[in-house]
Parts: sequence; C-alpha cells; structure tokens
Amino acid sequence: MKRWNGDITKLSESYLNCVIEKMLAYGDSVQFSTSGSTDGPNFQVINSAGKKIAFDSDYLLTQTRDDEFTGKNSAVVYSLDQVKARVITLTSPAVKPAPKKSRRVASGSTRGSSALTKAKEQIAIQKYEYYKTNRAALPTDIRDHSEEITRMMESGMTAETAFNEAVKLCYVH
Repeated sequence: MKRWNGDITKLSESYLNCVIEKMLAYGDSVQFSTSGSTDGPNFQVINSAGKKIAFDSDYLLTQTRDDEFTGKNSAVVYSLDQVKARVITLTSPAVKPAPKKSRRVASGSTRGSSALTKAKEQIAIQKYEYYKTNRAALPTDIRDHSEEITRMMESGMTAETAFNEAVKLCYVH
C-alpha cells in the first residue's frame, strides 16, 4: 500500500468532509500523519486545550504510535477554516486557477481575486453549515449536486433556497 506524501492538495473532498465532521465534534485543528493510505492518512484532532484524539484512515478511533505525529511522520497542523477552504477548492470549479492568458491580464489586481476567493469561501461555509444542520432531512445523495447548489448560491440564492431547488430539480418529478 502506497503512503500519503503529506500534500493536503492530494486528499479527496469526501475524505476531508469526514475529517471536518470529526473536527466539528472534537476540536478545531487537525494534524495528519504519513501513516494510512494514499486515500487518507491517519489524523489527530486537537482541541483548544491541546487534547488530541486520533483516527485512522477509516475515521475510526485509534491508538497512536509514539512517533506517528512527530518528525518525518507528521504534516503541519491545519485549522478548521483551512480544511474547509481546501474543500471549497475541490467543489467549486470557479476557484480553480485561470488559464495563463487570463492570469497575466489580471496580475496587477490581487484585491478583486481576494474578494472573490473570500466570497466563494463564504458560500462554501454557508453551504456546508446548511448541509450539516439539515443532513437528516436531505436526500442521501444530495452531495452529488454540490456544484449545482454552489452555482445557485453564486447567483444570489441562500443555502436553504439552493438546497430546496436542487431537491426539486433532482428528486421531485
């Protein structure tokens, strides 16, 4: 089995969403280990008091080895906002880097792109919070329509309205 290389950009949206769920339940920071698999490394959630709780790559509680989260076996510690921001880049096609030609034209203006990034982060956070709060009432495969919900929210809809529209469009016939 191939080990994870420590690059958070290589982790999947579904893996990171499960990590976020654990962070919301147990603490506001996370540290990944190189133990686990390429699909998802072991990780530990750290609360504000410095208490740590470790999970394996299948999101189950686990005992850690003494060196699992130190030295060459560990990655940096990420905040909840940083992990959510990574999920945003995975779910929002508009956040992906622009082609080189567009980037060259806009290179003098970082203020606009920063505001756009912040707006997209807010949409992703609102979308995730709505999903988390209403998960039980939503169809189990609503995540398959994440991009459509994001597009609706980018056009000005609230998270609630966008989710309701997605449910209507995709499930009510």
